[in-house]
Amino acid sequence: MANKHGRSIDKTYLSLDKAEERGLIHRDYIAHCFRWSHVCMYLRQKRRWESANILDIGPGKELALAKTLYVNRTTPKSYIAVDVSKLEIPSMFEKASWKPTRLFSNTDVCDLNYDAFEVAPNVITCFEVLEHIEPEHSLRMLEKIHSFLHSQDPNAVAFISTPNWDPNVGAAANHVNEMRHEALGVAIESVGFNIEEVYGTFASQRDIKPFMTEEELEIMDKLKKYYDSNLVSNIFAPLFPQQSRNCIWRLSKQEQKRRYPEYMSEVEEPWTSSEHWKDLNG
Repeated sequence: MANKHGRSIDKTYLSLDKAEERGLIHRDYIAHCFRWSHVCMYLRQKRRWESANILDIGPGKELALAKTLYVNRTTPKSYIAVDVSKLEIPSMFEKASWKPTRLFSNTDVCDLNYDAFEVAPNVITCFEVLEHIEPEHSLRMLEKIHSFLHSQDPNAVAFISTPNWDPNVGAAANHVNEMRHEALGVAIESVGFNIEEVYGTFASQRDIKPFMTEEELEIMDKLKKYYDSNLVSNIFAPLFPQQSRNCIWRLSKQEQKRRYPEYMSEVEEPWTSSEHWKDLNG
């Protein structure tokens, strides 16, 4: 049994619409918003959006990244989405001046070939997907992302986010395969990526406090007088990726500068929350 529900691929996703109905924006949802805005911010630098051909893997039916880009006037040259669930153009794009270029519904990106795209993607996003598939599947997806990312564009990047698995905390009930931070780092580098940056996206305060300076702790205490723990956990997480509950990784095909062990055997076992965790080694 792969997860609590017996799924090897779990199609559940966080819905901001449902979050608003509850009247509470949880730290997970805040982290989602910051991921999309981070990509938006990155594309605004040096006006990268003007030449961006985006491949968004596993966006969920709300196509939140596409919405974020449009609302922030950072519309890319092209935007393609691929999801194992059904995708449709959201109603907000019906009369919009820009809309997603193409949607691959009910499609595993691992089943696509390079010729599925008219133009090679030079920005690939894959947010909160790897934990929903088994280790072997996640490794194949990393390999696909690497093969799809434009080889001739020196500025081509991929953004990936997924939880940092802590065996002492356990994995979410709907997650098939949460991975240790170091294990994912080894897997990412093993397929040929260079890790440009890693940021935590949200963290538990008790996990990061032992690593904070006195100045950072003082700032945290001041912020907690106004913000609740949901937002505070997002504000400080980027500073402590290895201690965070979730990370976003920015990857490229530039010359590799290793950050993680060369061999998976050097990482503490088990490497993931899945009973098939050894398959992460390929």
